Amino acid sequence: MRPQVKMMMKLLGLLVPLVVSSCGFKPMYGQNSVNGTGLAQVMANIKIDPIRNVVGRQERLSQLLENNLRDRISPLSKAGASEYVLKANFEVEERGYGIRADESVTIQNLKLSVRFSLIDINSDKAVMDGTARAVVTYDLVQSDFSNKTARETSLTRLAEEATNQVVTRVGTFLSNMQKAS
Repeated sequence: MRPQVKMMMKLLGLLVPLVVSSCGFKPMYGQNSVNGTGLAQVMANIKIDPIRNVVGRQERLSQLLENNLRDRISPLSKAGASEYVLKANFEVEERGYGIRADESVTIQNLKLSVRFSLIDINSDKAVMDGTARAVVTYDLVQSDFSNKTARETSLTRLAEEATNQVVTRVGTFLSNMQKAS
């Protein structure tokens, strides 16, 4: 029975790439993407505008979002030629749950909403906009330091999740634009 399992695994290993390639799968990034132009090169031409909260202030979360977006969208960018500007602002909603008999809160819920627009520099018009949302919950304990650390870690996770959503949406949009042209 052992040789049969090995044979099936080899056969499966050969069939999976054939099935995936026959369905029209094209990678979003890289040289084999649509039109032969790498999406990474197109995304490298996106300038990230300073990110602020809805009131217009920069905070630690602004820095986290901005740095994550720069690292993920345009790590290959060079000074100069930008085709697009990504503008974004965010809002964090905080709520406490799990109330004890002494009316203290035991669970904190953080919800991040990032509104973003991709602006074409030539026409100065938004070619795409959207909202990325992320939610994180953490326990509140008796230690203020632990609560502060848990909140900062939660904000970092929120920034990463929202960044993933923004990058995926912008990448998909630009990839579809390349297909259309």
